[in-house]
Amino acid sequence: MLKNDLVLALSEMDYYKNQAGAVINDVFRVIAEALTKGEKVTIRGFGTFEVKKRKGSLVRDIHTREQKRIDDYQVVVFRPGDNLKDAVKTQNPNKLSLLAKTEKK
Repeated sequence: MLKNDLVLALSEMDYYKNQAGAVINDVFRVIAEALTKGEKVTIRGFGTFEVKKRKGSLVRDIHTREQKRIDDYQVVVFRPGDNLKDAVKTQNPNKLSLLAKTEKK
């Protein structure tokens, strides 16, 4: 699923496409800003995004056979919540209270 597919899915729920696109962009921007500050982002019932540090290591360039040192680096990880895992396992998205249909205000 692409971002445009998310916009189309929201537009089928009576949101205007430009409104849905703006909301999706804003949500992603807020999550990205929090992660760049080193904060953990938890969406209860869905999962947690966080930044983890990985140790550097020695690697060998397969072309030159030269050993190189890779410095420590950071990666973004997502840990799904138990509700999301259960919904995927049973192929029933209605098990997520987070995904309950809401009325548009």
